[in-house]
Amino acid sequence: MSPETPEREEQRPTREGAEYRFTIDAFTPRTLPMARLAQYLARLADILGERNQVHLVGIEEGSTALVHEVEPTAVRNVRSRLQAVGRGEAPRDAQEAYRSLDGYLCEDRARAVLREQDNGHGILEFPGADDAEDPYPLVRERGRIFGVVIRVGGTGDRIPILIESDGEPLSGCHASRDVAKMLAHHLFEPVRLMGKGSWLRDAEGRWNVQRFSIDAFEPIESTKVSEALSELRAVAGDWTEEDYRDLERIREGPNVCPSR
Repeated sequence: MSPETPEREEQRPTREGAEYRFTIDAFTPRTLPMARLAQYLARLADILGERNQVHLVGIEEGSTALVHEVEPTAVRNVRSRLQAVGRGEAPRDAQEAYRSLDGYLCEDRARAVLREQDNGHGILEFPGADDAEDPYPLVRERGRIFGVVIRVGGTGDRIPILIESDGEPLSGCHASRDVAKMLAHHLFEPVRLMGKGSWLRDAEGRWNVQRFSIDAFEPIESTKVSEALSELRAVAGDWTEEDYRDLERIREGPNVCPSR
């Protein structure tokens, strides 16, 4: 009696579902606007297809990851559709959804990748911001950021750090695990961050950080500044409140700036 011939993998029916993560590098769940989230999800539904059998099951912390589960009976069709989108051979609605979603990312100066959980490989990449044309070129160099540490956390070797600067969140900051661990001891405290960043200059000449890799930091002891200003106020002279604010700006520098 001859041994039974093994069934080929591609002929076996899929008995388990699949999980996909759409990871966006420029947002955290707290900084991603709900209206934009709805647009992302709508285009993802068009790309994945099988609308009644694909479900959003979570939004993970760190760089925002939209987690989707595909029911077992739809896994084969979803995988085939994604491969076709990657080759540019998918149905028209899927290709248009891919271009539309990549356009949203470009507007948000973000990039994204869609991965299947089992293998972790990039199924589809969305270059987004890499295709943006800016009136001023992107500058990549060392710089510094002044702000308050709002959140430290995430997965991977580079830990997302959320900083509040001038009352606005900066979500493009990352640090190694060692630096992130030390920063966690300064939660809700002002710090000076040093590292390598990507900067854009707007039409008014202000530098805006897009991504920032933190390699060092210093706590800012605001009490010493207050004490120094109090001593200056005690000195006779024609000092105004604007003069004192200028001294603070000279000491701290702009909240976000490259080193040039």
